[in-house]
Amino acid sequence: MDVATSHKSKPRATASCHPCRTRKVKCNRLSPCEACITRGIQEECKYSAPNEDRQAIAQAEMITELRGKVNQIREQIAQRLAYRSSFDDLEEEEEEEAAAMEIVYSALRLGTEDLVWHIVGRIRNGEDLRDLARDVARDIGIEDDFSV
Repeated sequence: MDVATSHKSKPRATASCHPCRTRKVKCNRLSPCEACITRGIQEECKYSAPNEDRQAIAQAEMITELRGKVNQIREQIAQRLAYRSSFDDLEEEEEEEAAAMEIVYSALRLGTEDLVWHIVGRIRNGEDLRDLARDVARDIGIEDDFSV
């Protein structure tokens, strides 16, 4: 197979009017187009492609534009879902933190003096509240009720 014949492309129908093609400017393909109206040459605004061909080309361009918008909207949805997911993760962390505080508070309020001093010492050392709550829950026998 000859390379020259394998890469032949179909001739593309010209959809722009003659003055816009000559000036090499964008034509909005109306009759008369905006460029010709702006220049005051509405009577010269003629097309070589039949009206049906111009409509098909305009529709293809519109489809391409709409596909771009769809992709943009999909990207925005994906970003919002990712943001919402990270927000949900923060809510979970806050709920775990609140549960841990509740365990530690209950132990401080109801625990023995030794347990209270032990908890206070660990808090002063900057220990993570969830780790502390997990240990306290295990020590007082409620670890089945508490999973942080």
